Amino acid sequence: MRIRGFEKFGRKFSLRLAILRKFLSIMQVKPVHIIVPLFLSFLSSVFDGISLVLLVPLAKGMVSNFDFIKTTPVLKNIIALFPEFFANPPSPNQTAFLFIAGLIFIAIVLKNVIIYLNSVLSVHWHVNFQSNVYKFIFNRFMIFGKLFFDRTSQGYLNMVLNYTETVLRTLTVCELSANRIFTLTIYTATMFMISWKLTLISVCIFPLLHYSLKFIIKKIYQIAQLRNKAWAELNRKVFNFLSCIPLVKAYSKESEAIASYAKITEQLKIIDSKAARTFRLIEPVQDLIINVFLLGMVAIVALLLARDKPAEISSFVVFFYAAKRSLPLFNVFNDLRANFAQAKPPLKELLNIVDDKNKFFIIEGKNNFEGLKKGIEFKHLNYSYTKGVAVLRDISFFIPKGKMTAIVGPSGAGKTTIISLIVRFYDCPPQSILFDGFDVRDFTLKSTRMHMALVSQEALLFNDTLRNNIVFGLDRCVTDEELCEVTRKTRIYDFIMRLPDGFNTEIGDRGIKLSGGERQRIALTRALLKGSEILILDEATSSLDTNTEKLIQEAIDEAVKGRTTIVIAHRFSTIKNADKIIVIDKGMLVESGSLDQLLAKKGIFYGYWEAQKFY
Repeated sequence: MRIRGFEKFGRKFSLRLAILRKFLSIMQVKPVHIIVPLFLSFLSSVFDGISLVLLVPLAKGMVSNFDFIKTTPVLKNIIALFPEFFANPPSPNQTAFLFIAGLIFIAIVLKNVIIYLNSVLSVHWHVNFQSNVYKFIFNRFMIFGKLFFDRTSQGYLNMVLNYTETVLRTLTVCELSANRIFTLTIYTATMFMISWKLTLISVCIFPLLHYSLKFIIKKIYQIAQLRNKAWAELNRKVFNFLSCIPLVKAYSKESEAIASYAKITEQLKIIDSKAARTFRLIEPVQDLIINVFLLGMVAIVALLLARDKPAEISSFVVFFYAAKRSLPLFNVFNDLRANFAQAKPPLKELLNIVDDKNKFFIIEGKNNFEGLKKGIEFKHLNYSYTKGVAVLRDISFFIPKGKMTAIVGPSGAGKTTIISLIVRFYDCPPQSILFDGFDVRDFTLKSTRMHMALVSQEALLFNDTLRNNIVFGLDRCVTDEELCEVTRKTRIYDFIMRLPDGFNTEIGDRGIKLSGGERQRIALTRALLKGSEILILDEATSSLDTNTEKLIQEAIDEAVKGRTTIVIAHRFSTIKNADKIIVIDKGMLVESGSLDQLLAKKGIFYGYWEAQKFY
């Protein structure tokens, strides 16, 4: 049983050490970042210890006289360095007093200078550490697959960044604790020199403090877990309400939103209050135990001095001064445990970002995609977002280079999933999507997407200027002439020119200051300006009125010439010129052919046509 216990402890310790190493590597902590603060902490504790040790001869000399310092091992060597100062002094006791007091003063000054330098250095490094963690987390988010974001609240990133501060605060506590541990060691050594028996009795307080606060530490960890869950829910609620403000107002649910937010905030307030009460319980409990312990020791010393050692009262005064300062330092271990308990849940979330599990990375090869020569082939493609729930089943068809291919079908049939797999938002099975006969997974993501331009049903726009939204993603300088030309093609130029700031107009979050049709035309403009050989239109005209659609269709007809175009649409005006139409239903390919062939066949597509779902 004992061997198993050691093995369990060893595995647990190894796991925690691995987690610590991983987090330190994220912060880019080097050995010097640990060694230098520890050394400075040790040095400041040494000078603090020197000032304490010197109190013993100072107190002893004040009670009797200072003649003993000439024979004291260390002090006599220091005196030898200043012979003139001690040569025939008018008052030997006064000179010795000033000498020892001066040494104490110098030690205290040096201690505080080192503490200040250490704190300044620590602040500088902590700012860098925090910046490194922020950059690491954001970089990780940028390489996760789209499926991760489909399944994760968009407020999650902000929540994780807030957790970083909690973990870094624990790191600060660790540094302060190192100084306290060094100081405790030196104080304990000084007490041991004065009275080893009393020192051994003093050390007994450590297990007493440890086990008396075990329940409180466990409670702090439980509250920290509850707090993390409440914060996650609060972030989710805030994002949901703010991102759907039009829906909230349309249904007059402002009061319900306020009440829901207030409820979670109230829960968080209760949790924070409970956490504060529990955490602050540590200090008074420790102080009570320490002072009761000290009173007991005072009684023991009083008995000893009364019986046979009244001359040693000065040494015991220093002993109790050291004990009064050192015994609270035993709290360092409980403080560390409490802070670790608070930081453990946030640290788990941070390390979850490090873990590759459920991040849905897109597999990419090392080859550069140089452009289509023949076309894109789907070969027995099967795909599921959730295991066991098929979205696409045995899809096989060919998209020829330089032709327009339309993909049609009812909502939920899997059309957008096909587009997402082409653009490599999701990872497809091996050998299921081929570019000129080569597995799309053999090419780098950047080179593949460089040859594609996507206009989705929901126009994706930044809270930025029109110009920056239009030129986004381009690695070249775009002239005003190019902007004017392409915006004329998409029939948005006149609208932009009527704006006070023209192309420099800020459009708000997700382009909220624009109408749906205007947002769609900006997205189209961006795609056309990219000039990619593969143009993908996913309901690109869905937000346009009939007149604007006719104008945009002229621009699209011009843009698709010579390009491989893939179109998802319900309107006849968009697909009437398609070279090939693919009909998808319930995740399966049910029909394919030209418009005339499918109408003549009078199958599923013909039924859609007759129901006027594409007008």
